[in-house]
Amino acid sequence: MEKREDDLVVEGYRFATVADAETARMELKKIENLERNLDYRRPQNVLLVYNRAVDNRVFLTPVGFSYLQKMQRELLKWGVPADKVRPVPLYATFSNKTANSRSIRLSVAQRHPEYQGRFVASLLVNFVLVVLVVAMVLFAWNSDTPNIINYRQAIENEYSAWEQELTQREQAVREEKRKLDMQKIE
Repeated sequence: MEKREDDLVVEGYRFATVADAETARMELKKIENLERNLDYRRPQNVLLVYNRAVDNRVFLTPVGFSYLQKMQRELLKWGVPADKVRPVPLYATFSNKTANSRSIRLSVAQRHPEYQGRFVASLLVNFVLVVLVVAMVLFAWNSDTPNIINYRQAIENEYSAWEQELTQREQAVREEKRKLDMQKIE
């Protein structure tokens, strides 16, 4: 399925994958639902919703992050102390340094420990499959029946056996002919 340009754009952000754009669309629906039900005149409720959204990682795309910033501004406008309003957490790094890429890998492992077991199981299964492939190649290589690996050697052996048998028969025929020729001479 070919991805179209409008499948990747949500709220002015162009995403790299359709899946990310779909995540942003889902966040947009969450935002619309919150906007319908949230009363910004009650800052304690807004702060509670904001903190839950941050703690539960409800928003993962720039669409959601911009909504969290809007909530921050509303909270500050209604007089909530700045130290009570936590900053919007970003779950990605924006530099290409190797230390950051290592920290990304570690943070993924910390956030998704259930994948660690799957990864180990995947490694074990792959190791077993490699061992099986090597064993199959060894069996095929040492087999007496011709196969894709040893067909040339098997055919050469068969022709060698035929040649040796023909040579023995020729020699036996020559011996018999020689005996007959000697009997005729006598």
